[in-house]
Amino acid sequence: MNKVITGKQIRIWATDLRKNRMTGLIVLMVLLILILSLLRPDTFFSSTNLFNILKQASIVSIIAFGQTFIMVSGGIDLSVGYSLGLSGVIMAVMITAGFSPMLAILGGLGISCLIGLANGVIITQFKLPPFIVTLGLAKIARGIMYVLTRGYPIPVRDPFVIGVGNKYLGPFPIMSLIMLALFVVSAFVLGKTVFGLRTKAIGGNETAARLSGIKVTRHKIMLYVLTGLLCGIAGIIMAGRVNSGNPNSGVNFDLDSIAAVIVGGTAMSGGEGTVIGTLLGALILQIISNGLVLMNVSIYWQTIVAGVLIISVCALDSFSHSRNQA
Repeated sequence: MNKVITGKQIRIWATDLRKNRMTGLIVLMVLLILILSLLRPDTFFSSTNLFNILKQASIVSIIAFGQTFIMVSGGIDLSVGYSLGLSGVIMAVMITAGFSPMLAILGGLGISCLIGLANGVIITQFKLPPFIVTLGLAKIARGIMYVLTRGYPIPVRDPFVIGVGNKYLGPFPIMSLIMLALFVVSAFVLGKTVFGLRTKAIGGNETAARLSGIKVTRHKIMLYVLTGLLCGIAGIIMAGRVNSGNPNSGVNFDLDSIAAVIVGGTAMSGGEGTVIGTLLGALILQIISNGLVLMNVSIYWQTIVAGVLIISVCALDSFSHSRNQA
């Protein structure tokens, strides 16, 4: 005999989904895939389109992994996009000047780590809001890029760098394999190590974390340097993908990374968050963007849809918290 699913059972199921964010994200992603596969069966499930989604999500995800650490600790980093761009530009400038590609890559990674170090030191030593400091560093990085390039992309012709951004290892894009490797490491560090526990403790209650013996200042600086390193890696990949150090390559990556982290369930107030949630958030946003492109929706409407989604997720999260606390 077939069971009849009642409205009460559906409401209980929906409540459980809200409480279990990971399950909810997976269900949302599956629903999006089913809807898009029905709307565009000829193109959505093609290998070219699926790998394009994965590649588009890879660079945002790498930056968002760092952003997750920062937001779990109660901060925010608005310099990630231009840190990414400056990393690629510095690498391109050094290769053009005759430096070896490996030294140029280290130079690109180094400048991003330096931006992260400056963020961490200024925030902790001058007690300034992360929003203001990282916005200022973003402006400085953007200015340096335009001074070095005069607004024009600097070509990168090194085969190794181009291969990182464009070639495949077997059936998989190399850039996506790098992203998956960084995902595993980031998820392990945040979820299974003392470093991750201290990050959550600082975001949950900074005063209590300090009184319990955690060196909060040093830990925060390390978090911003870690995020800078991830931005540097993403910048090298981006430069390889577009074959140039482009001063405009980091535009909007700051907001995209924050959106992925928020959709993935990291609390804006800090203390809670997972890297796997961030990865799912980045994939969901990219699937939505890809679906809108396949249906020939204007780029302007795509931006509006992304904004509505972020607000909806935050509202649902706030509603769930208020119901749980009631």
